[in-house]
Amino acid sequence: MSDERRPNIVVAEKLSDDAMRRLAEVGEIRLLESCGEDALIAAVADCDALLVRTYSQVTAEVIEAGERLKVIGRAGVGVENIDLDAARTHGVTVVHTPAASTDAVAEHTVGLMLALERHLMLGDAMVRDGRFAEARARFISRELHTCTLGIVGMGRIGRAVARICVQGLRMRVVYNDIREVGPFEFPATALAKDQLYAEADVVSLHVPLTDETRGMIDCKALERFKKSATLINTSRGAVVSAVDLASALRQGRVAGAGIDVFDDEPPAADHALLEAPRVLLSPHVAGRTAPAIQRMNAVVDDVLAVLAGRPPIYPCSPSGRR
Repeated sequence: MSDERRPNIVVAEKLSDDAMRRLAEVGEIRLLESCGEDALIAAVADCDALLVRTYSQVTAEVIEAGERLKVIGRAGVGVENIDLDAARTHGVTVVHTPAASTDAVAEHTVGLMLALERHLMLGDAMVRDGRFAEARARFISRELHTCTLGIVGMGRIGRAVARICVQGLRMRVVYNDIREVGPFEFPATALAKDQLYAEADVVSLHVPLTDETRGMIDCKALERFKKSATLINTSRGAVVSAVDLASALRQGRVAGAGIDVFDDEPPAADHALLEAPRVLLSPHVAGRTAPAIQRMNAVVDDVLAVLAGRPPIYPCSPSGRR
């Protein structure tokens, strides 16, 4: 960073007070009231760094408007909201926090799995409704050590989920990944997607949102699932066709689903999954633990490093792996 001018830093979605303070010690901060494309284009015209979270869409037009833009920091894991090709073309470094929410998302994934298998939410509602005996007679569950977990995407989070489920719950794990991954400190068998869908009692998704993964779980994929299988999605909403999943749930072609992410957030009142049976919904909170949020805010370390001419610790990989 030059001694003659403090860098202009645009924060599209507010970070923690400590992170904002650290940025302000180095540069001139502009916190946006809106993170829409027009607001971003106007804001980046004279900025050196842009920090975003989940809901800012950093398009090619935004990047092109930032004539002095050196670095984009994403406080989080996924970078599908940033045009990485445009960033590379314009020499803009993109940094993120790939390990920030690994444990948090893995724990939430297993929590959804357990809640579905043991009918916790419906059981709670029936007890409160005075239907204790009916609920006790109705809910006969599987034990997870008898089940096979199928993980699609064996990156940091997928591995953490597998580790918990193998070492803690004694589940068999099968997985699919577009890359050669492993070795692991636990037993896991690589399978083609169709074979994984056919064998798994629980399918858990841990993939970035790309052209290849968008709509990956559609009616054709769901037809491969066991009727007794459940689906967990803590990756990105658009990986699953909500309409197709809702239809499969209504027709009993899958046993249940645990969903933390939606194609549009918040989901519209007529979203297909809101009225679907045997689905447990959470409001995109898998990664929102206090330690994980603190680690996400640490993206300022890499942003300040780039501004100072130092290499970042977590530059974004082309695949945006999770």
